[in-house]
Amino acid sequence: MLRAGFALLFGLGMLVRIQAQPLPEAVPAMARSISSLLPRRATVSLEFQALAPVAPVEWSSFQGALRDELRKSGVDLKDTGQSEYQIRIVVSENPRGLLLIAEVVSNDTRQVVMAPWGRLSAVGAKLGLRIQMTPITEQTEPILDVWMSDSGLDLLVLTPAKVIAMHLTDGKWTPNGQASLPVARPIPRDPRGRLQAVSGSLGVYLPGTTCTGQVGPRPIFSCEAVNSHWSMGTFEPTQVRWVTDRNVLETDSVGGSFYTAAMGWFASANGKVVNREGEVQGTHNWGSDLAAIANTCGSAESKIVIVAGAGDTNQQDQVQAFSPPPEPPAAVSAPVVLPGPVTALWPAERTAQATLVIRNSITGNYEASRLSLVCTQ
Repeated sequence: MLRAGFALLFGLGMLVRIQAQPLPEAVPAMARSISSLLPRRATVSLEFQALAPVAPVEWSSFQGALRDELRKSGVDLKDTGQSEYQIRIVVSENPRGLLLIAEVVSNDTRQVVMAPWGRLSAVGAKLGLRIQMTPITEQTEPILDVWMSDSGLDLLVLTPAKVIAMHLTDGKWTPNGQASLPVARPIPRDPRGRLQAVSGSLGVYLPGTTCTGQVGPRPIFSCEAVNSHWSMGTFEPTQVRWVTDRNVLETDSVGGSFYTAAMGWFASANGKVVNREGEVQGTHNWGSDLAAIANTCGSAESKIVIVAGAGDTNQQDQVQAFSPPPEPPAAVSAPVVLPGPVTALWPAERTAQATLVIRNSITGNYEASRLSLVCTQ
């Protein structure tokens, strides 16, 4: 099993902080970061992958410049299979711009370096909105949902078997205890679940099991073998429940099972987005995760729907903001490319935010973030 080391270079000494410059200018700092993880005169093979839109000429220039810079630092570049270290360079994208990722693998050790490349999408600026992604926490165990207190100091993380309590100390989330969930039935292979707080009580909703507890930094839950109803969110009043032994939902008001719902749109189990009249046009490339949030850039009653992509590969996915019904959906932000598939997208306890969970294709970790909107006009 690989031992993974992970460095997210925001605000640290190795940070690459660059504003609206050509991509090849990121090479010196990225090369220094990679070289710091290698012994002198290490033999290395390189692999490059673009998960974000980059001009071919710019991407090719970046690759050539990085090879040259690594050679200058004493690295010996070899073909795959002839080297001590295998390095995979990926260019992805987050709400701030491009994200450069270097994965350094040798035997049973894997180290990951990530560096932001601040280049705002012109498409997003033209559309008027940009999705902002704020990382919360990551772990190797699946994250199904998270809940944050009004003070922003306490966090609960739902996994298939427990709820982990965390407290914000010196800007970092620190574990503060956990509560096991006596699940009544086996969890589906692709686990899903919901964590909600209503009137001081916490509800955990898993397929075939409903658990209740009290809001607090160290909750204790009691569970029973029942699929209780729960609300999709403030802007989707539908009361839903899990289908036992499956990771899909159902409701009394709509026929058929579905994955998520937002303002009358349902991501059905047959792969289509539908409303009560039938399939919603213009949604053929949408995935199975939708979440409606308040649009803080619009009027007091304005809302948008954040939509995950189809996620055709395990390497990347994306989220994008769309105008809500009753009008046909229209993009109101540029897509944000993610370094792995979306595993959960739920409305957050704050109406202007959504909870996003992905499984990073580089590290294998589950990463929870909060999505919100930024006005670009």
